[in-house]
Amino acid sequence: MPITLGPGTLEVIASTPAVLRALTASLPEAIVEARDGDGWSARDIVAHLLDRWPSQRDRVEKMLAEANPVILDEPEVAGLEASGLRHRPLMWLLDEFERTRAAEADAFRGLSASDLARPGQHSVAGPITIAELLNHVAYHDLLHVQQIAATLARVPNAGRGAFGMF
Repeated sequence: MPITLGPGTLEVIASTPAVLRALTASLPEAIVEARDGDGWSARDIVAHLLDRWPSQRDRVEKMLAEANPVILDEPEVAGLEASGLRHRPLMWLLDEFERTRAAEADAFRGLSASDLARPGQHSVAGPITIAELLNHVAYHDLLHVQQIAATLARVPNAGRGAFGMF
């Protein structure tokens, strides 16, 4: 089976910052700061995605530069806390995420089939390829877009009264 990117993978990676901005930028702070069941706000999730991006990009670069490198698993929550991003204003996070993704996501469009097939060894998941890593990034982005939408929905949901039955 050929190792390829999923349909839309690069488009999702490139458009995630704009999607996040559309979902959150015009909302009152109370909604953006509302917490989900795990204690994460929409702003926290944007910070998490921004925090993870350099690591994902660096993994691709390492797999392009080295023969079958070891890709270490990283503690995501600890990394986010150490980054200081969780305390940045939402607009700063959105601007920075947009800036970093725009510059680098386009570079992935130039990867050849042999580049996408380059292997690495993830310390937990095992054998991976660049294509699988990029497909995972798109999946991870969409999973968190869904999480943000569900978190934002908690606020109006609380005021739906009898419509809560639907």
